Amino acid sequence: MNLAQISSSVILILTITVLNSKKVYNSTIPNDVHLPYYVVPVHYSIQLSYISTNWKNYELLEFIWKEAFGFKYTYGSFFFRGETGITINILESTRNINLHHLNLITNYASVNVTTKNGIIHILNIYKYNYKTNILAFPFLYKLLPGLYTIKLQFYGYLRETHEKSFYEKISKENTVTFFIAPHIQATGMRQLFPCWDLPHLKATFAISIKHHRNLTALSNMPIKYRSTNRLMTLEAEVLTHFCTTPPMSTFQIAIVLTEYQPIRISENITLWCECYSEERSLKFKFARRIINDITLHLKSEFSGINIPKMDHVVIPNFSQDDTSKWGLVFHTEANLICDEQTDSVMHKIEVARLIAPKIAYQWFSNVFSYNWWTRFWLHDGLATLFGEETIVKIFNDSTIMDFLIVQNQYESLHLGSYFDMNPQITNLLEIDSLFSFPRYLKVLIVLRMLQSAITDKVFRNNVHTYVNRHIFSSTISLNFWSMQEPIEAFKCYIPSNKFLTWITYRHYQIVTFEQAEADSYKGKLSQIYNPIGQGRWWIPINLKNYKLQTAGTLSMKNLTTCLTPDLPSFILYVQQIDWAYDWIVNIQRGGYYRVKYDLKGWNAIANYLNSTAGEYEGISVINRAKIIDDAFHLMMENQLDVSIFWNLTQFLSQETNYVVWYPMIKVFEYMSTIFPISKDEIMFIDDIKAKLRELLDKPLMAILFDKHIKENGFTESFKQEILKWSCALKHIQCAKRAKDALEYHLQNPEIEP
Repeated sequence: MNLAQISSSVILILTITVLNSKKVYNSTIPNDVHLPYYVVPVHYSIQLSYISTNWKNYELLEFIWKEAFGFKYTYGSFFFRGETGITINILESTRNINLHHLNLITNYASVNVTTKNGIIHILNIYKYNYKTNILAFPFLYKLLPGLYTIKLQFYGYLRETHEKSFYEKISKENTVTFFIAPHIQATGMRQLFPCWDLPHLKATFAISIKHHRNLTALSNMPIKYRSTNRLMTLEAEVLTHFCTTPPMSTFQIAIVLTEYQPIRISENITLWCECYSEERSLKFKFARRIINDITLHLKSEFSGINIPKMDHVVIPNFSQDDTSKWGLVFHTEANLICDEQTDSVMHKIEVARLIAPKIAYQWFSNVFSYNWWTRFWLHDGLATLFGEETIVKIFNDSTIMDFLIVQNQYESLHLGSYFDMNPQITNLLEIDSLFSFPRYLKVLIVLRMLQSAITDKVFRNNVHTYVNRHIFSSTISLNFWSMQEPIEAFKCYIPSNKFLTWITYRHYQIVTFEQAEADSYKGKLSQIYNPIGQGRWWIPINLKNYKLQTAGTLSMKNLTTCLTPDLPSFILYVQQIDWAYDWIVNIQRGGYYRVKYDLKGWNAIANYLNSTAGEYEGISVINRAKIIDDAFHLMMENQLDVSIFWNLTQFLSQETNYVVWYPMIKVFEYMSTIFPISKDEIMFIDDIKAKLRELLDKPLMAILFDKHIKENGFTESFKQEILKWSCALKHIQCAKRAKDALEYHLQNPEIEP
């Protein structure tokens, strides 16, 4: 049988199937038909065959699909046939088997159910619900509890329908790749094979794919073996069999057919890319090293869970860059390109930040619950947290963690001022709103707060317990974990899972610290309820006396407490009047709230920072950045006098730490829109620019005249920002330096500038 005959046979079978099956799409069943909890999948055996559409009878295919589904067949889409045997466990007697089924043409004459004793039941009665995508097989008799296997044969057709499509074909000059994986759609794998398409229902999958031998098939598990027969050889086909998966959700299943070249990173890690030349493969050298280092560290962290292999697929201009499945990680090509010799440390960190959470997500991606979309942020945040911690260890630079905390905190609080960072999802139709904002920002800061409150050791133990308990389980997990004991260090009892409700509340709280009464020995710490941020907030707080270098001066240097909905205030007793102003709210790993001091408190902090000549042992890098950020925000909200803000920022003139400067650089960006405007249009614009130039003066001199600046991975970024804003504000030294450089180049044209 030649290729033309085989193609005609497939078309004939498909045509007969459509004509015989058409009545199913004209039948209806009640909208309240659902998937009963007492029928659950245990194992799927799936064989899919990709059918090339480069046929002369293309018009017939178009006619068939229009007849079956009412939409036009588009050339280049993914046309396939398949068969599946699904082992199900019936927990209670039933007269129905219902499963999800969407845009598939099923050969209903071949559908049957087999008991564990080998008795075969032909299923010749069936109905379909358009609204729920449920295909129902009613029985005239009861099926008793036990194991059964339902077998179906079908044809399917996948097409690109939107930017986040379930299916995508990537064609380049030298290669073609078919990408099949549910992103966040509610109708994912039911388009590829009939199934129980609910995320919390986990089963094992034995997948095999028939395809052209020029393509390589990838899926969630390693390849078990490849086979051919005479018929497939005529079509240049090969059948790729994959190892059986552990129990997982249909949302985790992914398939890739590609002509990309593999680059072996380690025994079970492979990078697939359009690397048809040595020059192109070298662009991924840094990424390959980072992928290997991150994976080794996370395998050690989560040693109790084995992921047999990881395929990293690099796709140019890939629209679903945030997609990651068990054993498969997808990247946009541009995000992985880095020259280890010439690119800056900041660029290397950024590349690592784009890679690390995707790899860490491998250990969280299969932890699904019945209402998984309401907890999607949690797994995203945990993956980002463990990914960022891994980056710090790989680069062996603690300043990176300071930067990540400050940057995440800044971005999250500023977005949280105006947007709902985690909108509540009540059903899957609203799920796209999960991706409206970088949702991990808020949860990351909240998780770091929790990590500080309960200690890193307790936090990690709880995360490991949570993941190990639910990664392969089909039980419904409603809580991250239950906090049964008080957080001892903070004397704070947080009811079960209440701390993480921070994520579901809009915006954030403002924490105030002030002298309780005039000339008193008491400082008062309070949380102010945000009228648009409704919720009940448990806020663990660390107070620090920033003027104490040793613990012997006073009875205590640090104090911990907790502000709760029932006790929203705390009184700090000090030994002398005004000593309350020697204390600040100490942000350790992060704080998803603003801090507001009274007038004397702000002035005391400003005097300390401005009088210590760059030695700030009492106030950490994270806290110095937080003070600038909160002060600017409060000033813009008319809750802080402008003169106090400028007084607070004066210490930056002697500061050369990029992380501390980061919020102020954002202030420069915010105000840059008014730089070109004259004083005739905006009053005091010249004064504002003069104050900004004054802040830049000493750091600029240190850079231009090569004065000692403490070197770290962010030094180059600090220099670039100072020079950029000095020139933007027309600092005299910037203009002079530019003039000197131009004159030197004109005198020495043979030397490149």
